[in-house]
Amino acid sequence: MAEGYSIDDLDYASRYEKMYGVSDEQMRFLSWHQDNLRRFDVAPTFDSALNEGLKRLEHMRDTLASQGYRPAQERGSLAEAFRVEFAHTTTSLEGNSLTLAETSLVLEQDIPVPNKPLREQAEVLDADRAFTKAKELAAAGAPVTEEVVKELHRIVAANLEEADAGQYRWDMRYVTTSRIYPPPPAQVEALMNQLLTTTYTDNPLVTAVIFHLVFEDIHPFGDGNGRTGRVLLNLMLMEAGYAPVAFKADNESARRYYQTIASFVEGVDQRDATPLLKLVMELEETELGRRLL
Repeated sequence: MAEGYSIDDLDYASRYEKMYGVSDEQMRFLSWHQDNLRRFDVAPTFDSALNEGLKRLEHMRDTLASQGYRPAQERGSLAEAFRVEFAHTTTSLEGNSLTLAETSLVLEQDIPVPNKPLREQAEVLDADRAFTKAKELAAAGAPVTEEVVKELHRIVAANLEEADAGQYRWDMRYVTTSRIYPPPPAQVEALMNQLLTTTYTDNPLVTAVIFHLVFEDIHPFGDGNGRTGRVLLNLMLMEAGYAPVAFKADNESARRYYQTIASFVEGVDQRDATPLLKLVMELEETELGRRLL
């Protein structure tokens, strides 16, 4: 038996294991994962060297606002191009094979793409619907609540077989890019309540990034967590007056994005949001720069 825990203490132990016991090796394994749950009590941090860049982005945002820019109400070719890019990249990050041009055909011209799975075409439509809903919510100034989270998941995961759209997961899920397990299902609701009621910083861009990291760590749904999390990130950015961002899906960019999440999750005693914050700041500066007159 591992020091500090009994089998009944272990949320990761199955009912069978609690009834019949486990080997010492399995006990150590389960205890290690149980102990890692303490990370949710550690306050996320970021490198203060980024403050100058954050102030620059605030200035760009405020300048655009003075010119009449409202991200949730943006129309025109730039907004349409971003809409297609977001649906393409957010699904490509999850393995969808449609190209940007094929995504445009599906979204803008309602033309089915031959020789591509209908499921993948439905996925980009769902991603687009979820982003459109996020813009509507941002325009209305809707707070990010459990109802909003579940509604966006219900839309984006409508055609994902194991997602149980709109419902928190009831079983364990594993993330192949991390050696740290997501929390057991019995803890998901409490951790989501904690996330939804915590304001991590007085900078809304930083708070949005930290929210995304913690959300992905909780992994509250059976499938569609990444897609939902990226829609929620953009909802929070738009509500704060920032432009929405699309994480690139080429191999190197995807590796960088997923590594920022893995490093945060695995930092059990030091929840460093710096890598993802830097990435979002780079994307945000590009998007704001495109819109400055």
